[in-house]
Amino acid sequence: MARTGRTPKGHWLWTKKEDDIVRALYPDYKALRRKLRRRTYPAVKNRARTLNVVKRRRMWLASEVSRLRRLYPRATQEELMQAFPGMTWRRIAYKARHVGIRRARRKLATTGHPLIDTIRDRAQNLNLSMVDIDEIAGTKRYFQKAAWCNGNFNRKAVLRAVEALGGEVSVHWDRDGHLLQAVG
Repeated sequence: MARTGRTPKGHWLWTKKEDDIVRALYPDYKALRRKLRRRTYPAVKNRARTLNVVKRRRMWLASEVSRLRRLYPRATQEELMQAFPGMTWRRIAYKARHVGIRRARRKLATTGHPLIDTIRDRAQNLNLSMVDIDEIAGTKRYFQKAAWCNGNFNRKAVLRAVEALGGEVSVHWDRDGHLLQAVG
């Protein structure tokens, strides 16, 4: 092999100059392939691994996974980054997805319509989506599309949703006949 410069299978032996190129250009495989014309992509990857140039994957410990299960649903991104030093947010989020952990649902933003807000809060408490509300109330896509934002406040759809969620609408007037509150 030393005399011919090739392995028994006919592959070229790696030279010190090629090894230095791999060390210098490592993460950029395109540049490595341009510099090392007679080397294939898998050969370059393998050589980088052999030279210990690549970053090794860090294995998650069982204690870290259990800590992730405990913290991930409610902790902020900054708290998670502090709990797992040396890991990127992407690695933490990927591991959580991999083991089936989901973030807790955030409270829906208020719309300015008390009845709509009440319906949305009730739906969230029952773990229902706006798609589910539309299906239960038979309102096509009124709640999915937030049609009330365009000035299309459909009283019939709102009343159907209130009834579907087991509620009733009541109106409170003051002594002068002005509407105080309409609550679902």
